Amino acid sequence: MRTKFKAWAEPYINEHQDICVDAFALQNIDNLYLEIGSGKGLYLVTMANKFPERNYVGVERNVTCAGYLAKKIVEGEVKNAKLCFMDAEKLLGELKENSLKHVFLNFSDPWPKKRHNKRRLTSERFIPLYQKVMAKGGEIILKTDNKELFDFSKENFLANGFSLMFEDLDYQLDENNDALTEYEIDFRKENEPIYRLGVRYE
Repeated sequence: MRTKFKAWAEPYINEHQDICVDAFALQNIDNLYLEIGSGKGLYLVTMANKFPERNYVGVERNVTCAGYLAKKIVEGEVKNAKLCFMDAEKLLGELKENSLKHVFLNFSDPWPKKRHNKRRLTSERFIPLYQKVMAKGGEIILKTDNKELFDFSKENFLANGFSLMFEDLDYQLDENNDALTEYEIDFRKENEPIYRLGVRYE
C-alpha cells in the first residue's frame, strides 16, 4: 500500500539533520546494522532500543516514510539510530568495498510484474552492489510475505557468492533477536505466512 504524501515530512527531516547520515558518514559508524527500505521505521527503532550497543541506520527514499522514521528517532530519543534519506542503489554504489556486515531487507517491494523484476532489491541489478560492499562473512536477512520474491532472492544470492544460513517458510517471530515491521503486523493479523531468508557472503 502506497504511503500518503505528507507535506511536513521533508521540512522535518531538514530540521533534524543531526540524525541523518550519507554514504561518507556511514564509513565511520562502528557495529553498523543497515536496513534498506526501512519504511516508517518501527523495525529499526524497536531493534535500536532492544540492542543499544548496535548502531542502526535506515535507508529510505520515500520522503513521507523517511519523515515518519525521523520522527520516531527524534521523539523516542533513540541515540543509536539514524536515517539515510536516499536511494539504496545510489548509496550502495558509493559505499566502501567490503564495509557491511549486517543488512536487513524487510518486506521490500516485490515488483510482481516480470518487466519490473529488475527493480527488486535482490535482482541482478543489485547483486553486484552487495558483492562489492559486503564484508566476507557479512549477512543479509530478508523477510517478505511474497513467496515468489523469496524464491527469486534465494536463487540470486546462492548463485552469486552467498551461502544459505537459514530459510523459514512459516516464520514465527523470534522476539529476542527480531522485531515486527508495520507491514508484518498487518500480514500476521490476516494469518498470512511470513518467509525469512538468511545468507552469508563468502
